[in-house]
Amino acid sequence: MSFQLPSSTRTSRTRPAWSGMAVMVEAMVLLFFLVTSLAIITRLFAAASTYAREGEQLAEAIAIATTQAERFAADPATAEGTHEDGELSVTCEVTSDPTAAGTLYHAHIAVFDTTDTARQHPVYTIETARYEQGVK
Repeated sequence: MSFQLPSSTRTSRTRPAWSGMAVMVEAMVLLFFLVTSLAIITRLFAAASTYAREGEQLAEAIAIATTQAERFAADPATAEGTHEDGELSVTCEVTSDPTAAGTLYHAHIAVFDTTDTARQHPVYTIETARYEQGVK
């Protein structure tokens, strides 16, 4: 006497080969999109950081140049020269134009970044003048 188990009532179907491939292609497209998005966002954050640093440096340069302009306004004779303030160097060049009634002083104030040796142009410049009556 032999005994046989009944066969399964489910019929097995074979799946087409392209259905698994579609999932793989979709996953690869999604992965490509995510990696590209991450690269773009990282680049944007790096650029924003650079612009923020340049903005902070410009604000500091404006403050230093304004301070030097106030020194010039107080006494043009002592304002000329170069001095460093942290990473920035400020240069003040004073010229005078004597007239019959007094002297007109001109100042060219430039602020440079001392850490960036390749950069030859100033971070910020300002021109100002002062007239002193009776001084020749």
